[in-house]
Amino acid sequence: MLREGGEDSAAIETLQVAVNLCAAQFGSFHPQTIAAAHELALALRSAGNANQAIGVLDRALNALASSLESEHPIRADLLCTLGEIMLEQGHWAVATFVYREALDLRVRRLGANHESSLATKGDLSSVLFQLGDMAEAAQLEQEAFEGVVIHLGNTHPVSCVLAWNRAQRYVDGGDSDSAKAIVAKHLLWLLAEDDARLAEDQKTIRALLAERLGWDAASVC
Repeated sequence: MLREGGEDSAAIETLQVAVNLCAAQFGSFHPQTIAAAHELALALRSAGNANQAIGVLDRALNALASSLESEHPIRADLLCTLGEIMLEQGHWAVATFVYREALDLRVRRLGANHESSLATKGDLSSVLFQLGDMAEAAQLEQEAFEGVVIHLGNTHPVSCVLAWNRAQRYVDGGDSDSAKAIVAKHLLWLLAEDDARLAEDQKTIRALLAERLGWDAASVC
């Protein structure tokens, strides 16, 4: 939670000043102002102020929608952050809607095989699994996983997250052998990798791999 007068509060105040300065210099609709607002929303979320973060994201999205920048790639970044917050709060249906819009935008702007598009497709599939829409979820998960294997390779952070989540799907379905095969083929290299060469998601997955004693203790990354 936000610590009044502490580091979180000071950082948020600094980011709010940055948003105001960008708005004064470039205008509320400018991508640089929107980017500053996104950083503010991330800080608010990290500090435990999810509702305030949602408010900042909504205002930024509305500003983009009202401008000539409505198709700017940063819109997808805002949507994905909003989707993550919706997931954290258990709003699965809203998260699905948000991720669909983000995926559509990223595919149109970046292509279906871009790392951001593949990551968003994986996120959408995870939400659909939670909602019980198994057919579409499985199709999207398959497309995303095959996409990262072909276009990004095993060592990319997005590939690691999708491989971990796929292994967990097998665990949930009672197929531990297939889960172990995914780990052996796509993730075991993490255990021997230099920490400085790993992204945060990869460090999280490596820690789970190192600490885990049984597949039934796993959780989706």
